[in-house]
Amino acid sequence: MPVVYYSQLMSVAYGSSLKQAGLDGHIIQPERLQKIAERKK
Repeated sequence: MPVVYYSQLMSVAYGSSLKQAGLDGHIIQPERLQKIAERKK
């Protein structure tokens, strides 16, 4: 189960990219959240 910080969730909610939100550095990738972030582009 990936652990995501609140600030990362807020970044995705406000339209940041995967890199800006810091989602690319997780050991266990948050795949669902990455898909949502990609859809917002």
